[in-house]
Amino acid sequence: MAFASDARLAPAWLRILPQDSGLLIFTFHSLFESVQEVDEGLLDPQQAITAAMFRAFVADFQAHGYRFVSPDQIADGLKSPGKYAMITFDDGYANNLRTCPVLEEFGVPAVFNISVNHVATGKPFWWDVVYREASKRKWSSEQLNRSRVALKQMRTQQAEEQIVAEFGRLSFRSVSDLDRPFAPKELADFARHPLVHIGNHTWDHAILTNYAAHEVREQIQKAQEYLCELTGRVSRAIAYPNGNLSRQIVDAARSAGLGLGLTIRPGRNPLPKSPSTAVRLQLRRHTLWGDLDIATQCCVARSPISLQSAMIAIRSKVAGMA
Repeated sequence: MAFASDARLAPAWLRILPQDSGLLIFTFHSLFESVQEVDEGLLDPQQAITAAMFRAFVADFQAHGYRFVSPDQIADGLKSPGKYAMITFDDGYANNLRTCPVLEEFGVPAVFNISVNHVATGKPFWWDVVYREASKRKWSSEQLNRSRVALKQMRTQQAEEQIVAEFGRLSFRSVSDLDRPFAPKELADFARHPLVHIGNHTWDHAILTNYAAHEVREQIQKAQEYLCELTGRVSRAIAYPNGNLSRQIVDAARSAGLGLGLTIRPGRNPLPKSPSTAVRLQLRRHTLWGDLDIATQCCVARSPISLQSAMIAIRSKVAGMA
């Protein structure tokens, strides 16, 4: 069951909770035109967010007095107290071009964190290949999840080699404009949009805790250099693939000149007093889901209550409506 947004679905007690000062960051991946497109199975739907849901999210936060900001504005320091939000998209899907009408309508910036070698070579994202092949073979969700977990313990090249060995080389390809990464010229053109900011997502979408220290540095620095050469701009933010990080990984990001680091831990980010604080390299991000009401999830993200408790309440409400 998928929702766009209807604030009436948010419990009254959740809507009236106070909203704290701070920075809320949201992570997305693909952007679908419709729920029907999600169901076509051309790629792993992940959050299953449609363009209408994305628009509802942006409109909701602006209506509640939030200012959407860019990495440059965060790095330069945000005035406290204040209510701020930032939009991020990870991986580098070409379907992210669909964000432009919403960004332009509301005048809000967004950060697109790019897995660079996918752009450079056009190769597909391995999780989409696994999702499609698992669907063909009618795997259970448990079997698919076990496969994902196992592959995430590997370096990207090892994961891709295992997928080819299991499903065949012909399986390892993009099948549509929906699941493919940006082409280099396409990304360069996109990066020139005044509301678009390009971030680092490593060279290979490398889950960096699987790599040696020198490989971590190479994955980050090589991506920085390519993106700078392609776009003419230095990326200021890195999204750590799968959210995996360590002190060593944070140090490597800082050494590469990155000022913002994005995790997948949910929560509100305080407004640090110093632009150089290490907090900026371990920023928290919320995730929105297409099978839950967007307005209710926005209320949860803005509220000071326990995210986990609130999400349990929302899940229970959805189960009752199904």
